[in-house]
Amino acid sequence: MNIVCATDGNYLPHCVAMLKSLSGHNADFSPNVYIIYHNTKREEIEKAFTCLNEIYSSVSLLKASTGSLHEFPVSGHGSLAVYLKLVIADILPAGLDKALFIDSDTVVINPLIELWQTNLEGKSLAAVSEHRICSLDHGHEPGQYFNSGVMLIDLARWRNTEIISRGLDFARNNPQRLRHWDQDVLNNVFQGEWLMLQDRWNACPHLFGLNKAYDLSPENLTASEQEAIHSPAIIHFAGGGALKPWHAGCQHPYRQHYLDAKAKTPWKSTPLLQATPPAWKRASMRIMKQTKSILNRGKTL
Repeated sequence: MNIVCATDGNYLPHCVAMLKSLSGHNADFSPNVYIIYHNTKREEIEKAFTCLNEIYSSVSLLKASTGSLHEFPVSGHGSLAVYLKLVIADILPAGLDKALFIDSDTVVINPLIELWQTNLEGKSLAAVSEHRICSLDHGHEPGQYFNSGVMLIDLARWRNTEIISRGLDFARNNPQRLRHWDQDVLNNVFQGEWLMLQDRWNACPHLFGLNKAYDLSPENLTASEQEAIHSPAIIHFAGGGALKPWHAGCQHPYRQHYLDAKAKTPWKSTPLLQATPPAWKRASMRIMKQTKSILNRGKTL
């Protein structure tokens, strides 16, 4: 099994936690691990390698050349690292024909051998359909838009696809449809070229009541969604803010799996992120601080 991840310095600790969780639930095999990284300090990479080398017999850390990615736009909490998925096939060893990509903001809580053995049926990749995003908003028919957080990839087919040039054309011509960066690019490039996986291989927050707009009534759930709720294999903490398990306000029912994995990494003592106060409260705190400063100056005159 070949496991590949892509990260920058900000997400490297979470990537290592994910790989720790994977090893704990897949003891029957020892996969080859490849981490493609960008904008990461050398000492952080060394910590990651030392930690993972204790549990995996093969760990490769591959520094990405991002020159071909600089024309892709980023916004919000994203960075250029979100597009590293586009160069996976170019960076991995030429002899590899298949790889399982797993995002850093996930934890593995069940064996993945069944996923790895999935027959791609001549498709370029296998992934889970994205339910929380309306496919029509992205130019796709319902159920024909996938989440790129977990992908079983046919590397040979990816190498024969002009992902960067086709992706740039899409990004330039459809800026209004580029809301989820690499995911929108990949869905455009591989439209009709992917196999749908069961939801349990990429169980997103909407399945656990964290998206109030999503109806979890049993009669409205597919068999795949029901299985994912009761027996997920990969938990994907997709989204921003408190949806991330390293955020102090996270209410995800599987958050503890991340915290347990994090506790086995060199970043176990890193504090959780705290919520940013709303603008009105930040302004009020700033005024109070300025008032105290003026009063204190008056006392010392």
